Amino acid sequence: MNPKEVLGCFRPGEIFGKNQFREAIHGLNREYTEASVNWLLGKLKKENQIVAVGRGKYERLPESAKKKQYVYPHSIEYKDIESKIIGAYPLVDFQMWELIQFNEFLNHQISKNLIVAEVENMLDETVFDTLHEEYPYVLFSPRMEYYYRHKGEENTIVVLKLISEAPKPREGHSSPLEKLLVDLFVNKFTGHLIEKSEYPAILEEAFLKYYLDETKMFRYARRRNVEARMKTFIRQETGIKLRTQE
Repeated sequence: MNPKEVLGCFRPGEIFGKNQFREAIHGLNREYTEASVNWLLGKLKKENQIVAVGRGKYERLPESAKKKQYVYPHSIEYKDIESKIIGAYPLVDFQMWELIQFNEFLNHQISKNLIVAEVENMLDETVFDTLHEEYPYVLFSPRMEYYYRHKGEENTIVVLKLISEAPKPREGHSSPLEKLLVDLFVNKFTGHLIEKSEYPAILEEAFLKYYLDETKMFRYARRRNVEARMKTFIRQETGIKLRTQE
């Protein structure tokens, strides 16, 4: 089946569910199997013809889509730490991000970097011990006062426990943007790194430039008990119009 025939059933920018997608295919070919439906759905996603915007919900991208999937070109230091963790613990579940990633969205730029490794429960201390042997400034789940007192002049590494049900990385071990935005609202480490006055600009720029899986994002926000706070902030402090109501 020609994928363009199926795409023609939906307008650019239109959001549709998997059942609608299946019905569109069967309207063109009744013999298309469920496996073939899943294959075609995956093919169109891989080719950036459609993008997931929620659980079982997709959006057809315009031919000249301005938005794109979020990818960040990480620093050499980040990649070195990532390789060190993979080499020592190839099966460990972990994610990483850098504070300077937020510079893309900020009015006031961050000059000194922070590299965060979030590691699955029970192995977070082990990974910390390994990194601490090689890098001069590595902190384990620090309180903010301790962090500001003991962080390095240049790169500081912080090891945190990875929260279960966190959105999975799209590339390597790099935390997805949905996760980073949610963690800004958590009253723990990440939620104290950036001034709250910067949040509207961060959110509006992120929603403007990138495709975000809102269902995945707010499911994680619910897991972190900040869903209501985050939605209220978006509604009252930004001009963002959410696609999904979940």
